[in-house]
Amino acid sequence: MAGEVRLLRRERAAFGFILCVQVMTWACSPRTAPVADPVPSQPVPVAPPPSTVAPAAEPPSPAALPTPPALPAAPAARTEPLVDECALIAEPGEPVATIALTDRVDAANAPRPSNEGERVLFRQLYETLVRADCHGRAGPGLAASWQLEADGRTWIVTLRDNARFSDGATVTAADVRASWTRAGTEELRPQVSRLVQSVTLAGDRALAITLRRRSDAPLALAHPDLAIAKSVAASPWPLGTRSSRVAPGAASGAITVARDAGPPLRFLIAPSDPRDLLDQGVDVLMTRDRAALDYAATLPQVQSVPLAWQRTHILMTPGRSRSAAPLSDEQRQVLAGDAVRGEARGARAPFWWQMVPDCEARPAPARTPSPVPPSTPRVVYDANDAAARDLAERLVGLVRVSSPAATAFLDALLPDRPLRTYQRATGLSGAALAQAVRLGADAGYVMAVDAQPVDPCRDLHILMDGARWLDPETIVPLVETRLRAVVRRGRSGLFVEWDGGVVIAGGDAPK
Repeated sequence: MAGEVRLLRRERAAFGFILCVQVMTWACSPRTAPVADPVPSQPVPVAPPPSTVAPAAEPPSPAALPTPPALPAAPAARTEPLVDECALIAEPGEPVATIALTDRVDAANAPRPSNEGERVLFRQLYETLVRADCHGRAGPGLAASWQLEADGRTWIVTLRDNARFSDGATVTAADVRASWTRAGTEELRPQVSRLVQSVTLAGDRALAITLRRRSDAPLALAHPDLAIAKSVAASPWPLGTRSSRVAPGAASGAITVARDAGPPLRFLIAPSDPRDLLDQGVDVLMTRDRAALDYAATLPQVQSVPLAWQRTHILMTPGRSRSAAPLSDEQRQVLAGDAVRGEARGARAPFWWQMVPDCEARPAPARTPSPVPPSTPRVVYDANDAAARDLAERLVGLVRVSSPAATAFLDALLPDRPLRTYQRATGLSGAALAQAVRLGADAGYVMAVDAQPVDPCRDLHILMDGARWLDPETIVPLVETRLRAVVRRGRSGLFVEWDGGVVIAGGDAPK
């Protein structure tokens, strides 16, 4: 039966297959070309205030989100996000019940996601004090209101009256502070301290939060690193402040989220072939897999809706000179189309790490006049990032091939010839990846950063804290990637937030 289903699928999707164009003669393995944007995206302002950030423009479509002009910064008082503008599907429909994800989900990471699958699931469980809608405008989250103090950095934030953990316990200001600090101490967690300088109690339901940077709106408080959770001994899942919780006894490859209002949500995790889940009738599939998207295009019962370009993949090379010429727009687009499996485009300027002149980052390290070959001839990438793997493998292929096209790319990627020592691509994760980047002993590192960070200075500090050898002016932008939501027709109630995260209506989600 499985063989017959796949045969039928191939017959139906035959016209949707796209053959790879051999753009370069060097080491071009078969790839599926991504869908190009018919309308170029407008440059996204990343300099403060971040409240002007809007999602990338898309061609007009009934399912596409509108992209209005940039709006002024949100006022200090409570503002309601315009959730109707941020609906992924504009037409009304039945609630979503099953969601398929192609990334693993680890409860140990909650509430701070480490990949796109966790970003979707965790968003249904955990809240931040402030919510930012798809246009970057601040609105109530766990907090009902906020007021800026005279110093321009301290916000008095008041929790909503009905703030509860998912077990029914009242959320207090002390709970929020405990979620941000190390257990049993007043020391802020590292992820929190990059955004928040200090937090003190201003009552049972109010906090005085001093941010690292001045802002006209407290959008830093919408960052997923500041999501509120409380650990409990009886469950691997921390309690969140939404009226949703992970049901016990989850089956292998599936997680059920029970909700006080609306149907439960069943998440199917990391299938071997996402197309099988489309055949099983899931309501939503979140994926960048090209084969799955091509197959979905042949199914009249679903529609594919693009999310914002969420991640920018970059190359960091120890010893790279500031005077090295950058990759051209055309070269970046070739990498996106030929090297990356899944939807991608060449990274587009402006790049936020080049636009933070007032960021108090440490001075760049001095560069040696003559670069020397690295001690480890490999290019390292995040093992959990398929696009980073594709790019790293392509760089290794470039070094191994002698052709004018390959040389042209290498002259931009690695202009210092002694550094052209990529012999293998190595995927690492967790502590092993962090240690490799910190040492800087490899030939290069393909990493991913947020395309539109809420606080660019904070993200630059993260890069430089993790790689003290890094000179930000030598970062090479490569490609951008995004997810698409394949949604069964007749379903709705999906809302997009500032970072591309999706909230599913029900309980205390936006309606």
